[in-house]
Amino acid sequence: MKSLLKTLAVGCVAAFLGVGCAVAASFVKYQDEITASLAEYPSENRPVSGMFFSTEYVVEEYEYDDAYCLLYNDADANLFECEILVDLETFQMVHNYIEEGKELVGALVLNEDYSFDGLEVYTFMPDPEFEMADASANL
Repeated sequence: MKSLLKTLAVGCVAAFLGVGCAVAASFVKYQDEITASLAEYPSENRPVSGMFFSTEYVVEEYEYDDAYCLLYNDADANLFECEILVDLETFQMVHNYIEEGKELVGALVLNEDYSFDGLEVYTFMPDPEFEMADASANL
């Protein structure tokens, strides 16, 4: 009887260890998949070409060393105190809309003609899809 109980106890411990190892191995594999998928996304707190843009999220606009900058906060886009370089036309348009108390909604697109030495300069582009989404969100 004792040997039967001993055999059952050893079998249960072996089964428990086997299941535990399988769970640990699947967790490690799952973590690797998560880490690999994160590499596909752009780094945080950096604008991306074609991103949603609204003057509602502009904290400050300023000129620095002949560069036109917008300080941008958009939690949905994971942008906090993000400095975005824009061209003069975009800068003036944003400034005028903010001064008039109006909201400008569209997309910021990378302007390769103005970008140089690793500095990315963006241009505002109207985007009807973003405008409709913003209008329906503000109903």
